[in-house]
Amino acid sequence: MNRVLKKQVKALEEERDSMIIEEEDSLKNYYNLIQQYKCLKNDIRDIVFSPKYCLPYMKSGRPVCIRCIDDETSSSFSIEDHVTWGVLMDFHRVKSIIEDDDNIRPEDASYALDILTRCNVSKDGVGKKTIKIVPLKEPGEPLVVSVPLSQVTSLSSARLTIPKDLLPVEARENALKKLSEFISRYPNGMPLDTDENYLSNDFSIFQIQSNSYKKAVRRLEALESLFEKHEIAKSLLIEQKLKLLNRKEELTSKIRSIKKTMRSSTALAFKDELKARKWVLRRLGYITSDDVVELKGKVACEISSADELTLTELMFSGVLKDVKAEEMVSLLSCFVWQEKLQDAAKPREELELLFTQLQDTAQRIAKVQLECKVQIDVESFVSSFRPDIMEAVYAWAKGSKFYEIMEITQVFEGSLIRAIRRLEKVLQQLILAAKSIGKTELKLKET
Repeated sequence: MNRVLKKQVKALEEERDSMIIEEEDSLKNYYNLIQQYKCLKNDIRDIVFSPKYCLPYMKSGRPVCIRCIDDETSSSFSIEDHVTWGVLMDFHRVKSIIEDDDNIRPEDASYALDILTRCNVSKDGVGKKTIKIVPLKEPGEPLVVSVPLSQVTSLSSARLTIPKDLLPVEARENALKKLSEFISRYPNGMPLDTDENYLSNDFSIFQIQSNSYKKAVRRLEALESLFEKHEIAKSLLIEQKLKLLNRKEELTSKIRSIKKTMRSSTALAFKDELKARKWVLRRLGYITSDDVVELKGKVACEISSADELTLTELMFSGVLKDVKAEEMVSLLSCFVWQEKLQDAAKPREELELLFTQLQDTAQRIAKVQLECKVQIDVESFVSSFRPDIMEAVYAWAKGSKFYEIMEITQVFEGSLIRAIRRLEKVLQQLILAAKSIGKTELKLKET
């Protein structure tokens, strides 16, 4: 297997090294600016289109700009998103596995929009349909599709009159024609296009008063000015050069990925390494001496979004059994947040006690692995669990308002939202793990 991978790496490296790009260092700097710009723009979009701010504007007939996220031709070297337009018909809440639908606040829930837009419908070999959103001018069918709120990039202040009965194809096609005609009247942008306005100094579009939001917008504007002043911006054939650099970066990433696979496969190929890992699982009670999976092993198999050994040990040690739901969720945040914040506030006493138990468990597991000849840095492993957002997640689990949560943490809003989404995945897997061992009290606590 490694011989084949080595040949692939050699061929990819030859292709990459054959690419000669003029002013590559300057171009790479420009390329990195684009990546920063897109990341910051996504963070701002997460704030602007959070339910708290945008739900009052979600009215039937309003033109909505959405990402064509399935489009394979969208490039990572362009600051423009590959988008299309549609007409909002309705929106609805999407119930999460861990949500209590009766107690969750509207601004904290997940939402999906029913949007009439152009779609390409295809079928695979077994007849399964795949629906892909495409630009209005491309061939396709007019369909009403459910789109997550996270896919929205812009919202017009105008509203179109759309027939209530959209079952006939002709009615849907006429509605999209009306949308196309409306868009053509505004070649410089739709009225109150939020994708443009949240980059301006007008912060009143959605009445967003967050200081971190305003700061992020100013940072975005500063990046835009860097684009204009950058020495490579007026270079000839810049788009082609960026495409070539992007291809070179893709090759480098692919080479790195293959080499990582080679290292992994090589490590697993060594008999001693395999014996050491089996020894760890036997000592911790995950498998028997005959390599039969025990109950703890079955639980660990359900967990993939967090360190499975540490989380399983916490479950079986009873740490999660006697704590409140919000304390448990706060503790689990240490598994998904690994960034170190400067001057982060210490969590309250009960949360700090739970975090100490987590550290003790992680240290015990790391020492067992070290004793079993598995290569691991005990200190680095233990310090990888960070308590920096425990208080913020505790407040979230208690039902605090989002602006109240942001007052007790230094974390950027978009980063916290993504951390909570990762935390949801861990909780979902923990529920499945609890079901597999019949711990109904833990399952009810999590749900």
